[in-house]
Amino acid sequence: MRHARPARDPRTLLPTAVAVVAIAIMAIAIDARAQTPTAPPAGPPPGDTVRTVAPALEGGVGGVAVDKLGLIYVADFGEQVFKITPDGRVSVFARGLYGASGNAIDGQGRLLQSNFHGDSVTRIARDGTQTVAARGLAGPVGIAVNPDDSFVVCNCRGNSLSRVDASGTVTPFASSALFTCPNGITRGPDGTYYVVNYSDARVLKVSPAGAVEAFAVLPGGGNGHITSAGGDLYATSFQGHRIYRISFAGEVTLVAGTGTAGERDGAAMEATFSWPNGIAAGPAGDRLYVNDFVNRFPPTLAAPPAPRSSLRQITFATLPALMAKALAADGLDGLTTTYEDWKARHAGAYTELDVNAFGYRLLGADRIDEAIAVFTLNAGSYPNSANVHDSLGEALMKAGRKAEAIASYERSLTLNPGNDNAVKMLKILRGGA
Repeated sequence: MRHARPARDPRTLLPTAVAVVAIAIMAIAIDARAQTPTAPPAGPPPGDTVRTVAPALEGGVGGVAVDKLGLIYVADFGEQVFKITPDGRVSVFARGLYGASGNAIDGQGRLLQSNFHGDSVTRIARDGTQTVAARGLAGPVGIAVNPDDSFVVCNCRGNSLSRVDASGTVTPFASSALFTCPNGITRGPDGTYYVVNYSDARVLKVSPAGAVEAFAVLPGGGNGHITSAGGDLYATSFQGHRIYRISFAGEVTLVAGTGTAGERDGAAMEATFSWPNGIAAGPAGDRLYVNDFVNRFPPTLAAPPAPRSSLRQITFATLPALMAKALAADGLDGLTTTYEDWKARHAGAYTELDVNAFGYRLLGADRIDEAIAVFTLNAGSYPNSANVHDSLGEALMKAGRKAEAIASYERSLTLNPGNDNAVKMLKILRGGA
């Protein structure tokens, strides 16, 4: 979001002597609050990491959106939207906006960009052409796109949500005393909307009919934005300098950040964020992009503060990496539990090839029983994969478990009658080499 706030709100700092004093006061407040952060829920899996993609973008922090090609669009809460490649190349995608806050990508790959100060939404085509998508809003920020390319937008100043159809007609959608500057919004798989407030720590749930109810609370105070990926919700705690995961059952866990403002990359639990605001998932759901406000201290009268932001990437540990850690720590029971828990939390995530490759790494190291366990789990998740059953057959054959190996190769051959390797291995197993 980003409308006019007292000087303590870093998004609205101005390069003046007054602002310098205000920043110094704010820095003290930040330090004091950071010494006693609200204790977060349990942290992320080992292996989640944070890196800085673009370290010094001009302007403040608006929304972040990612298209299906993996290109990242970052609004500056001013006049611009940046387009950033995953390897950090930055270009200006759009100019002439008016308080570029929340944004989203529609079904045709166009950017829907809220203009907080203009009470409107701009639609920006992939070639940069701008048209008006909606007018008459009240401090618009977050946007959630529906399958038919209509969308719902948060009215921060109006404490409400509006629906906008394909023709640009704006209609009231939801209003509630629970809204205190609704700032970020995302749409769940069943059409339910999830909204985070900027002025308090609540996450709200909004039915497709517009009924609003409390859903979760994030430690740390006011929130930024919210997105969904891999069967979970993810949100920024703007005041708390942290990133959280929220299950669709309302359970909150820490993803990244110590709670102290900073710019440190590295392991997710050791990394620091500074006023994280926008958040969006990469197209594969294996990473998040977050923009931070990083106006660096201390400013001076000779060098007054210039608003700056950075784009950070949180990369989730892969399932095989988590399985390997669990195997080393807790053996086969730990590996199995980790696999089952991960798959339950990331319903629909495709892992067949990665897990199969992990099984072969174990098999190549003569860790045959462990490889069989991995291939068996994979076959349970992908029972119609000829490749997985072929791999399981190979491991069982190497272990001398002849009858089970024959059964696996027969299953593979049934699924893929053209599997010449299964034909060859069955002939060997049956003594007909």
